[in-house]
Amino acid sequence: MRRTILINVTNFTLALYVAVWIYYAAFNWEVFSIKLNTNAGFSVIGGYPFAFFFLLGLAALLTLRYFVHMNKVTEDRKEKDSAHKIEIMEKDIELLKMKEVLFKMQTSEMGKNSSHLNALHEKLDNLSSKLESEKKDDANKKDAEQEEN
Repeated sequence: MRRTILINVTNFTLALYVAVWIYYAAFNWEVFSIKLNTNAGFSVIGGYPFAFFFLLGLAALLTLRYFVHMNKVTEDRKEKDSAHKIEIMEKDIELLKMKEVLFKMQTSEMGKNSSHLNALHEKLDNLSSKLESEKKDDANKKDAEQEEN
């Protein structure tokens, strides 16, 4: 808001300045076009003082307008950069939330799978212990049969 007001004030001042000088030059051309010799102390300078001061003031106002415009462009660029960074951060947050959900889903699936794997390991341990006990029983029976023979 402040930038817009500053730009409007600068444009209004520039337009008013040019309008006043054009009005003055149109109705007082004889004064505006007078060539005067001015003593600058080190030499005498001849020129048109009204035209000189008009151009000097116009250059000052145009310079001011340029700096105001460059300030506006710089601030707009900063605002766009910050808005872009905010958008990127929001997308990063969404991605992190999705990763979190996927991680939770994977860990719950891994918990289920690990409980199934533990159950299978217990069955395998039971089967292997039964198999070992059967082998021992078979070995004991063979030893007993060989002793009887």
